[in-house]
Amino acid sequence: MLKKIVHNSINSLLLVPFIMVLSTVFIVSKDLANGIVAGKYFWFYLSMMLISAGIVLSFCMNRKKVTFLILDALIGIFCVLGFVITSIHHENISNKSVILLLILVLYFYFRIFIGQYKWNTFILVVFFISTGFAEAVWGLRQLYGFSPSQHNLFKTTGSFFNPGPYAGYLAMIMPLALYYILNDYRIFKHKFRYTCIPFYIRWGISFLSFLSIFLMLPATMSRASWMAAVTGCLISGLLYLIKDKKLKTWLNRFRRNLVLIVLGIVTLSIIGLIGIYRLKRDSADGRAFIWKTSVQVIKEFPFGVGLGNFPGVYGEKQVEYFAAQQGSEREQLVAGNPEYAFNEYLQICIEFGIIPFFLFMSVIVYIVCLCLRKKRHALLGAFISLLVFASMSYPFSVLPFLVSFVFLIAVCLQDNQAGYRLASSKFTLALFIILFLAVITGISIYNRYPLYEAYKRWNKSKILYSADMYTHADKEYAKIYPYLHHEVQFLFEYAQTLSKTGQFEQSNQVLGKAVKISCDPMLYNIMGKNHQALGNYTLAGQYFNKAAMIVPSRLYPYYLLAKLYDEMGDKEKVCQMAELIRSKEAKVHSPAVNEMREEMKSLCEKYKTK
Repeated sequence: MLKKIVHNSINSLLLVPFIMVLSTVFIVSKDLANGIVAGKYFWFYLSMMLISAGIVLSFCMNRKKVTFLILDALIGIFCVLGFVITSIHHENISNKSVILLLILVLYFYFRIFIGQYKWNTFILVVFFISTGFAEAVWGLRQLYGFSPSQHNLFKTTGSFFNPGPYAGYLAMIMPLALYYILNDYRIFKHKFRYTCIPFYIRWGISFLSFLSIFLMLPATMSRASWMAAVTGCLISGLLYLIKDKKLKTWLNRFRRNLVLIVLGIVTLSIIGLIGIYRLKRDSADGRAFIWKTSVQVIKEFPFGVGLGNFPGVYGEKQVEYFAAQQGSEREQLVAGNPEYAFNEYLQICIEFGIIPFFLFMSVIVYIVCLCLRKKRHALLGAFISLLVFASMSYPFSVLPFLVSFVFLIAVCLQDNQAGYRLASSKFTLALFIILFLAVITGISIYNRYPLYEAYKRWNKSKILYSADMYTHADKEYAKIYPYLHHEVQFLFEYAQTLSKTGQFEQSNQVLGKAVKISCDPMLYNIMGKNHQALGNYTLAGQYFNKAAMIVPSRLYPYYLLAKLYDEMGDKEKVCQMAELIRSKEAKVHSPAVNEMREEMKSLCEKYKTK
């Protein structure tokens, strides 16, 4: 008995690193620049190191069989191809490439660990549901002013940087919680039993999570999350009714009015979709335009552009489109400079290429079919909710979603006996595989500490930058530049610092790296200003025009062009730009727009007087 207690206690302790990695969603660091995102990365690295040690001990202690499937090979090939394609398009191994490798390792860690101890899956799934409850409470506190938001422009963000991914995370948990509310409710039909305490706990946590998410989700104003939550909950609810044989009873009861019920549901769905579209029409049209342009990018780059390079290639394609005068007035008004495709399937196809995209879709289809066949309906609801959200947002660009994604897949595959079986009799081989994964983890995390220090230093250097102490900021930024060349905001600040200190050519070199991973027109505006300061008026005009073509509804690039022509003494073009600025509709009206228009009016009148 004592031996069994010690054994179970050790197995319970070995859950801690896996609970830590699922807790990545909560991490926000005030000591790091961009700490809402960067803090999660470094917590993830720490968790992976602990998991690498824990998985070896867990396997050596339990020695349970592990079944490897063709699906495991597909996932491995997908990640390796993505890593190779990204390495081809990047001079150095990017931070996203490291995350991709570690997510692959985490997937196999989950696959191995879940089967080693019978309570592993139960505890991890319950904790996963509880993260939804904690996030929803966090959002409610922000909504009522008890906790600060993570973004100045939004009231509710939870532990995320804006309401979009926050709402998507809640939507993913909601169907899982709903299923266990329905499924575990049957324990209340019997007398209390101590053996059922875990199920009482799961039902209670599921109920609290569902209720808090239901209260919180409407306040996020995220249409993608609403649709994802409704779809996931419908699937969870219907599959539960089918399993419980209640759906057939209901259909028989209402079969006379079934046609009317179906028509009513379809009508309400259409009205709801129209209402959702009209709620944020410009945003919906903007995303539709992004998808349209993304398809053209896929045609041009069928073999991928590498992780993180989507914004750069997308920006170039949008410039081509508007420069060829193909865009309508509506498209010009709704066009933006997106960091993401707002459709993960399109973005995977652009960044990884067509072949990895089909591998990814094969994995998705396999998991859905497996969940239906094995009747893992709770997991299927959460999985479908995530997939629906991924079709309208960017969850796979946010670390907690990647962790959740591989966790859901690993849990779906538990106890699956199809495929190659790695039994305890082949302990040496199994241990070798685990140690190999641990080596990959160690190599990937090996140089993360200098990156951590760079983020801390950047956070302190921002004070100098904000105080316009550019000479001092330049020295600090130069020291951390080798570590943060993947951060667009850092590159922007460093380039601005170099420009303000008269180092125009060096500033453009930094901006040259930034425009590969971003399509922000301000980057081209600064490049144009640098060339203008160097007297390269032709190049300056080209960059200002490029900035104008990326987002035609912004007036600032045209304003800079007018100032450039004024410096060149070309009065005809000055008045032409001034008239354009005064007549062109701005997407966002602000005092700055009025000031630019007034200045252009004065400038044009000056030339007319002359």
